[in-house]
Amino acid sequence: MTAKNSGNFITGELLGAAAPARKLSKGEVLYRQGESATAFYYLKSGRVRVYMISPDGEPRTLSTASQGEILGEAAFFDRMPRISCAEALCDCEVTAIDEARLITLVRDNPRLALDLLKIQAARVRQLSSQLDAMTFMQADGRIAQLLLQNVRKENGELTVALTHEAISEAVGVSRVTVSKIVSRLSSQGVLRTAYRKLTVTDEKALRKLAGM
Repeated sequence: MTAKNSGNFITGELLGAAAPARKLSKGEVLYRQGESATAFYYLKSGRVRVYMISPDGEPRTLSTASQGEILGEAAFFDRMPRISCAEALCDCEVTAIDEARLITLVRDNPRLALDLLKIQAARVRQLSSQLDAMTFMQADGRIAQLLLQNVRKENGELTVALTHEAISEAVGVSRVTVSKIVSRLSSQGVLRTAYRKLTVTDEKALRKLAGM
């Protein structure tokens, strides 16, 4: 699982400097489903795909982590096996925060504990929203919500670095359905499409579709 850094610059600085950075190449797996978690990770740069492998062997994207986010924290805190895999979508840098490092960080910076709790609360809220969407919303609404949850500001534009395949896996619809909905939203001026990237050109309309 991933969680945003709650906008706290100091927290990001502390986690980013807690250990030497580890470099990941595109396609490299950071951790695997079923492994024991001895650390969680702070993403200093790049993007990481977090996904599950279904019983029939099919991957399903859960989220995409970007610079400044933490990932793998759920299994670290509850001491249960990891329920997902994490794979670098491009060249990345991460720092690993193990128990000893975390204890030292919290002892020296007590505010960090509260920030981490805020991150976890935000993650629970996001998962609840996704569950509601999967249960009650039509496919176009679920896709709109997913895009808004993964939007990033890039050169003054709102972009989403998700492929049709990743969207399909995340919202539980076919790639054909995703392509039709994205094409329709593009023709309506809500999205602009490019290779492996979508640009939100009408955020208000997308939020209305997502029920937000």
